[in-house]
Amino acid sequence: MTDKCLLTETIEAASKPLVAEAADDQGEKFFYLKGLFLEGEKQNHNGRVYPGEEITTAVTQLNERIQKVGPVPGELDHPEGLNINYDRISHVITGMEMNGANGMGTMRVINAGMGLIVGATIKAGMQVGVSSRGSGNIDGSGRVSDFDIVTVDVVANPSAPNAYPQASLAESLAGNRHGKEAMMLTEFVKHDPAAQKYFEQEITRFLTDVRDTYKWRK
Repeated sequence: MTDKCLLTETIEAASKPLVAEAADDQGEKFFYLKGLFLEGEKQNHNGRVYPGEEITTAVTQLNERIQKVGPVPGELDHPEGLNINYDRISHVITGMEMNGANGMGTMRVINAGMGLIVGATIKAGMQVGVSSRGSGNIDGSGRVSDFDIVTVDVVANPSAPNAYPQASLAESLAGNRHGKEAMMLTEFVKHDPAAQKYFEQEITRFLTDVRDTYKWRK
């Protein structure tokens, strides 16, 4: 039996935009992202097709994990492996449901760490997309079988529908002076109002620097 492949599939916000909503939860404000997380019975840009039953299984797996241990964490930009890096968590998946052959989901952006970066980009009007991460087998025609989902990550989308940025959002942050400063400040924002103000200034400057790279909501 062959080892399963790492599978990541990005759903572009330009064509399937997520709905961003702000809501209060026990006195704290959060952003929630809702929309298409898993697409079935359609060839994606990687040339792969996920049968509807594989999407159903993935939705069931995520909901069972949510019921047993709570919301499923995800990262800003998907890494190259299947492990979840807890220092890079930006959100948690709170629920999934089927709509035809597709998996629709809801995620809550956390108010800490990488979640502060995601929240700031949403507040500024940047469109973000999602990218599922898991493992499975692929046959000669590109159909996926035995799909085991790990999580759904948040990714930034390019400004052109058929283009991808040269760097991920996390890489762009690390390569920009204001972005690096904002990432460092995420550790202090929770307990330091001065850090919160400085973080907002630096993330705004970063987003200004990359305004022509990413897709923005109208």
